[in-house]
Amino acid sequence: MECMNPGGTGKDRAALFIIKRAEEEQRLPKSCDGGGGIVVEGTSGSTGISLAMLCNTRNHQLIVVLPDDQSPDKAALLRNHGAIVKIVSNCAISNPNHYVNVARKTAHELSGEQQQGHGRQTIFSDQFENDANFEAHYQTTGPEIWNQTQGKLDAFVMSSGTGGTISGVGRYLTEQNPDISIVLVDPPGSSLYNKVKYGVAYVSEQSERVLKRHRYDTLAEGIGLDRVTQNLTLGLGCISDAVRVQDQEAVDMAHWLLRNEGLFVGSSSAMNIVGAVRVASGLQPGKRVVTVACDNGERHLSRFWNRDFIVGERGLIWPGRDEHVDMKANHKVDEIEQQRIPECLKL
Repeated sequence: MECMNPGGTGKDRAALFIIKRAEEEQRLPKSCDGGGGIVVEGTSGSTGISLAMLCNTRNHQLIVVLPDDQSPDKAALLRNHGAIVKIVSNCAISNPNHYVNVARKTAHELSGEQQQGHGRQTIFSDQFENDANFEAHYQTTGPEIWNQTQGKLDAFVMSSGTGGTISGVGRYLTEQNPDISIVLVDPPGSSLYNKVKYGVAYVSEQSERVLKRHRYDTLAEGIGLDRVTQNLTLGLGCISDAVRVQDQEAVDMAHWLLRNEGLFVGSSSAMNIVGAVRVASGLQPGKRVVTVACDNGERHLSRFWNRDFIVGERGLIWPGRDEHVDMKANHKVDEIEQQRIPECLKL
């Protein structure tokens, strides 16, 4: 339940390791010396929120470049934490206006000012390529899972955004027991599924991206990618399989978890849990599968937990009975309720 961390996400771990390393390498002033540096990041939201909390405690200013396909709730939360937020159109990483490229350029410009004798020490935290992200999960998350399960687990199932979690955890767990399966969960439009299954990081949706157009391939936020990052590369050899999870499956699972487990999860958590159930259904009874609930639903109220967005914008089904169901049209209650069971739980 990484969504129970102070920042509401497992990104707290990576953010802390990134900032502490920068301070130790004197690329940022240490908090014990008063802090006062600038941290710049291109993020889909969660890492930015974790960085914002930590920057506040260490007296650093945070500048976040956010793609416009993320929930407005995240931008509002970032601003409330004191971050400077710049929102840009989402596009392919080859486009100089991609949010990561804009963040990198911003950091470079601010670093140039500091080198000329004015301005503050500035870093581009670079969560996708900075291996402090991988180290955070190799040194903490992986050992915690191993210890809490007493080494008795058969599979770890996880989606990939930066790749830090699945790589760090996967590397650590397979070093303890090579028989543990590490399985990637991938949303629509991401090429990582094909990279794991077939060795090629390509998916048909990418054929349009040469035009550098805005893409909306999935409603999941913060996971799936059209490239292989340095953090993913560090553990890619440990990943033995991949499963593709559709948006409707994630929506169904999130609603099922709320009704049956009282868990209000976000899109990434829902996809992870669908993947874990799929993997578990292919194992013998008594096997143990671990996944990560990495985000909660409170940051997804305007998209993933918004009926108008799910139905009107995405063309998906809003699970279960609601005010739009005509109970006079001879619908049977059990038929309506049946729609609320995720497909993976029907196996």
